[in-house]
Amino acid sequence: MWLKIRPREPLLLGEARADTQFIASRSYIPGRAMRGALALDLLREGRSGDEVVAFAGRLRLGNFFPAPEWGRLQYALPLPMTAMSCKRHSGFLSSPCPDRRGHGVVDSLIPHLAYHLLLQQENPACFPVPFAFDCDHEGCGGRMEPFVRFYCLTEVGRETLYLAVEPRFHAQTKVALSRSRRASYEEMLYTVSALAPKTESPDGSGDCDLVFLGRVQGEGEAVARLREALERTPIGALHTRGYGAVQVEEAEVGLPPLADRLSAFNQKLKRVWDDLRRLAVNADDLREGPEHTYFSVDLLAPAVFRQDGVPTLVPRLQVGGRVLEPVLWATRPDMASGWSGAWGLPKPTDLAARQGSVYVFRWPGTEEEALPFLAALEEEGVGERRDESFGECLVCHPFHQEVEER
Repeated sequence: MWLKIRPREPLLLGEARADTQFIASRSYIPGRAMRGALALDLLREGRSGDEVVAFAGRLRLGNFFPAPEWGRLQYALPLPMTAMSCKRHSGFLSSPCPDRRGHGVVDSLIPHLAYHLLLQQENPACFPVPFAFDCDHEGCGGRMEPFVRFYCLTEVGRETLYLAVEPRFHAQTKVALSRSRRASYEEMLYTVSALAPKTESPDGSGDCDLVFLGRVQGEGEAVARLREALERTPIGALHTRGYGAVQVEEAEVGLPPLADRLSAFNQKLKRVWDDLRRLAVNADDLREGPEHTYFSVDLLAPAVFRQDGVPTLVPRLQVGGRVLEPVLWATRPDMASGWSGAWGLPKPTDLAARQGSVYVFRWPGTEEEALPFLAALEEEGVGERRDESFGECLVCHPFHQEVEER
């Protein structure tokens, strides 16, 4: 089930640090923040700790990503790490506001994958020029660089538009308080930068609501109880100072089904393979297409991986009784940490692969044989600490289809 969260007050979803007087919010809602609000609401009912843990285990909460409520919203996601845009004029071509319109955003994964596979053959492809991405918009020729953003797909009239999401932040300077004396500390201030409930309209005509879309899995009764809890229990930090109140409603999302995404990924790979093969000097000696089925695993949240007890950024997958290792990947390091309100202590800190990381795997069977395992992968996530919303993933991210500027 997909839910839409609408903030009524600013949201502070960051992590307090002892060495700074500036508290900044994340730009998305981690699933563990909602899990914490649910636990707090259950404890207020008089439930025991064991009952709270058992009830929370009936739900799997994904992360919720920001989008302006403008037009008919289809879905909101982080762009994969392989998305690129012109360094001189970055941004989507389809932006309705001329000041935000760039030379387009393109995904480099499938071209890189086809190029990599052509070089891995027994008789490797021989290309006359190196593989590189340059901006092709109106002969710009500028250098392409990673485009790290949240984005959404929305329908306005008969147009379908890609929009880069740029939330607005609400800053306040506050006086530090002593919990023991319940009075202010002398000469101690801190600044809070929280997500504002409003953001600029994509067409530049004013303000519109900022909403968050995400997935929740569980029994209908448990999901209903979660919605009740979020309606009366703020999420994030500084609940008593006017932060964290939200409204929750069910959402209709137009994300393509897994079977369509997997099929489209492999069809696009074949077309790009054919285009690159024609450029090779030894094109006649190369295969006409890939031999196996390929799929990508895209991280929607940081993920914690270990191999033989050692932290790593590159996972192995157990799919259909087979151990699969990635043939191509794009990732960067991050840290998985947090704060436990129940314990009053920080959670363990682990090395993690960053949100937006992409891993491509080869499946020796057919697409139909892989679908049940890939559906379970999307449902359960990857890596460790999945009950804290780490490791949420999407198979064959829809933006990988965009091999030309959008």
